[in-house]
Amino acid sequence: MTKRLLILLAAFVLASTEASAATNIWQAKSSGSFVTLRYGPLIDREHPRFLLSCLNSVKIAVLSVYMDFPERETGAAITVTFSAGGQSTTVAGETAAEDGTGVIYGEAGDIAVAPILKVLREKGSVSMKSGAIGYDMSDAGRADAVAKFTKDCTLD
Repeated sequence: MTKRLLILLAAFVLASTEASAATNIWQAKSSGSFVTLRYGPLIDREHPRFLLSCLNSVKIAVLSVYMDFPERETGAAITVTFSAGGQSTTVAGETAAEDGTGVIYGEAGDIAVAPILKVLREKGSVSMKSGAIGYDMSDAGRADAVAKFTKDCTLD
């Protein structure tokens, strides 16, 4: 009986861990002058759907988005549109390939953070779209993460 209970408990813990790894959450982190706002799995090594990086020391912000882009050459121009409530903004960037894995993602460098944060402060889910590819990001925990990011990122 004890062995069976341990096996069931181990299976439950494993299932819970896998489910929480697949759940996307909002997180803001800072390390010195490097600040990030992330929407993705709790496990950092997993690809986030959205990653806004603020490099205060060099006064540059970079946006990376993982949206199931089709396999294509890197450097293809993309436009990512964010919308929520009555707010909307677009960010121009290009596709890039992740080192080692070759996973295609979108990246935009030297961008203004204020228009993106304005959309992220709206109530409800945020829609992120590039061409025919779209994704909705939950509002659960977003307000707190955006507030922390805003406090630590000194860029406009």
